[in-house]
Amino acid sequence: MKNFLKTYKEELVAIPVLVLGFFLLNWILSSLFPNSAFFDFSSQMETIYYRLLSVVVCFAFAWLALRISFPQVYNYLREEFYHNFEDLDPATKRKYAIRIFLVFVICVALVSRSVGGETSEIRGKLIHSLESQLNVRETSPNRGYMVDKYLHSVGVNVPAPWCAAFVSYNLQQYKIPNPCSAWSPNYALSKDVIYKAKKKIADPLPGDVVTYYYPRLKRVGHVGFYCQKDQSGYIITIEGNTNGGGSREGDGVYKKKRELSKIYAISRYIK
Repeated sequence: MKNFLKTYKEELVAIPVLVLGFFLLNWILSSLFPNSAFFDFSSQMETIYYRLLSVVVCFAFAWLALRISFPQVYNYLREEFYHNFEDLDPATKRKYAIRIFLVFVICVALVSRSVGGETSEIRGKLIHSLESQLNVRETSPNRGYMVDKYLHSVGVNVPAPWCAAFVSYNLQQYKIPNPCSAWSPNYALSKDVIYKAKKKIADPLPGDVVTYYYPRLKRVGHVGFYCQKDQSGYIITIEGNTNGGGSREGDGVYKKKRELSKIYAISRYIK
């Protein structure tokens, strides 16, 4: 353990510094540009840790496969290449280092995913209306002029959590049938779902409804609108009762950048 800490001390110091830096940058940008989409920090950290673990596991299996399938190559890399690397001339070291780095980058790179589909007229109007509400903020916990309107649209007395009411209110403005409920699990009913647990029935479109599952609650606990997918594969959403950090108990309407794998389900009400 002592040798491990000594060998990787730079990396072990850099990791918490990078995490803190990412958190501060995300917080500052979210504060300066509240109408822009920024990461859900805790969710994104979980994704980063998972991907790092996935890379380690993939390399471990690749090394095991090499050892079983090509034992002579494995022995050469272990006994000759690894132990004699320092004896190589600088040009050869540089050549091998670049190649190994490129292999690593390819292993961790995500497959590019394109921005999804066409937008119908009603979907375009809905998204435009949602963007006009990005300045909505509570004046007190779960209260405010627009917050009260959201809640009253589903027959709920104020104050109360309002992410689902926000969704229903906006669908109601275009006479789109929906659960008309302040209970977020009602927006993940199987009859409406087009995406769930990586099982895609149809490509999501702007104006579809995204839901998030919370193990602590043992149910869906937050809901919002799908807007689009960016070139990196993240989805852009507009959600009520959230904040710059992606909380389900926030103070307003925000545009968020979410990891698709964190979505519990995507439901469609605009037929």
